[in-house]
Amino acid sequence: MRSRTFILMLLIAGIPLALLVGAAIRLAHQEQVVVQQQFAGLMQQRLNDVNSNVESHFQRLEAQLLDLTALTSPDVVDLRQIGRTEPLAMQMFLLSATGHLQYPNPAEPLNGDEERFLLKTSGIFRDGHFNTGTTRAIDSHTTQRNTADGTEDTPVVTQDRGSAIVNHGSSGTVKEHIEEKTTAESGWFVWYWDRGLNLIYWNRRPSGQLVGIALDRSRWLSDLVATLPSAPSQSESILLPGTVDPCIQLLDAAANVVYQWGAGADTSSELICEVPLAAPLASWRLKCLLPASQLPGRSNSTTTGLLSGIGAVVIAVGLLAFVLFRDYTRDIREAQQQVSFVNQVSHELKTPLTNIRLYAELLERDLNQLQPDVSQGPRKRVDVILSEGQRLSRLIGNVLALAQQKRKTLQLQKSDCVPDDVIQQVLQHFEPALQSHSIRIATDLQATRTLAADTDFLEQILGNLLSNVEKYASTGEQLIVRSRLVDDELCIDVIDDGPGISVSDQAKIFEPFVRVSQKLHTTSGTGIGLSISRQLARLHGGDLRVVPTKSGCHFEVTLNTGGTGIS
Repeated sequence: MRSRTFILMLLIAGIPLALLVGAAIRLAHQEQVVVQQQFAGLMQQRLNDVNSNVESHFQRLEAQLLDLTALTSPDVVDLRQIGRTEPLAMQMFLLSATGHLQYPNPAEPLNGDEERFLLKTSGIFRDGHFNTGTTRAIDSHTTQRNTADGTEDTPVVTQDRGSAIVNHGSSGTVKEHIEEKTTAESGWFVWYWDRGLNLIYWNRRPSGQLVGIALDRSRWLSDLVATLPSAPSQSESILLPGTVDPCIQLLDAAANVVYQWGAGADTSSELICEVPLAAPLASWRLKCLLPASQLPGRSNSTTTGLLSGIGAVVIAVGLLAFVLFRDYTRDIREAQQQVSFVNQVSHELKTPLTNIRLYAELLERDLNQLQPDVSQGPRKRVDVILSEGQRLSRLIGNVLALAQQKRKTLQLQKSDCVPDDVIQQVLQHFEPALQSHSIRIATDLQATRTLAADTDFLEQILGNLLSNVEKYASTGEQLIVRSRLVDDELCIDVIDDGPGISVSDQAKIFEPFVRVSQKLHTTSGTGIGLSISRQLARLHGGDLRVVPTKSGCHFEVTLNTGGTGIS
């Protein structure tokens, strides 16, 4: 009993606690996901802002280069002068309308810079012509990066005479190449050599000639880096109080870090978001990284706070469960002691009660030998003693039966008996009390065969039913008791014409300690008689139930005798 109570209390406290902990963990996880999504959105916006700055920088650069290449009649002298005076220019070049390299012309004397330029661009300019099969045109105005079939035009890096170039597998003259790729009058060529990506800006003149300028990689790259932040902004510092700043990296097409700001990235850093750069650096991208331990929602303080809260709830629920369990077990122990005391007292009362009833019956026999006028008064007193003794015997029997039922030691003990004889004997005990209430007893007894039954159970069941008639149906005028045999089943009906029991109360009367009589304030009883009677009937393989009736109350008792009887 104690272990079962402990398990029950553990379940009562543990199940809600487990649900609470699960809900708290789930809520914390959802909050962590929301915070991380918000943080990723903010960082995405930051990278978009940086990308917008990069795009604005190249738009300004393009406007500047457009002015440099806007020559009405370009010639070698002008181009050499621009190349010497413009810091952005690594080398100027000029193509004819048919794609022939007019400057620097490999067939003419060249200076050192012009020779190095031709060496670097040997994969682009071959035999004095522009090799369109090794270039990629990027329109600075439209910046389209998809092919005709909708797939991304991904470059393939190949090696040619020491230079790394982008191969798109195209062919034809430079004029055909430009007309195929873009309708713009100016744009960008991206080519790879030595340290990586290099930029060429071209401008097609009304004459059909193409003026181009190969940018100095160190210069345009340093100018680009100058437009990027050198440290995290104030908004980032406010966003992550007490944590390291996110690391933002600028990566080239080979995933090499060109520039980064913020905290350094390590192997534990997680990618928050990334954004590709605008043309002409469309193969480059910006990435935002942050150590996993510094991600919003994963900080130790958040975990510690959650664990502390759950721990406090566990301790509180545990203390509450302990107090309830201690009080409950104490109440159960006291109740068991009280029940044990009542059982012991009831058992001890049986012996003196038996003696009282025995001597009262002897006194009644002695009074029968006296004259009626002399014995009339004492006989009434003796009848009261016998009646109350019988009622006290039933009460003690019910208490002991209830105790045996709780201890599960109540057992059936059958013996041969004639049911009608037992019924007549019980009725004789109740006849004086019922007659005092002007209740007539009518019988229809047809169980005259000897059967195997527990007579003590049968007497106790009938005694409780007739006692209820005496207490609750005293306003009635008649009591009917019927008995019959159906195969091995004994059926007994106890019917009165008292006030009856309401339909709503019929299901309650068989519960222990429940009394629903309309005369509750004038009747005595413990409320266990019907509960014990039904239990005894069911132990006997039968049942006790209320039969619906228009007036009064009708109880039906069925007992399985399970024996062949003797007629």
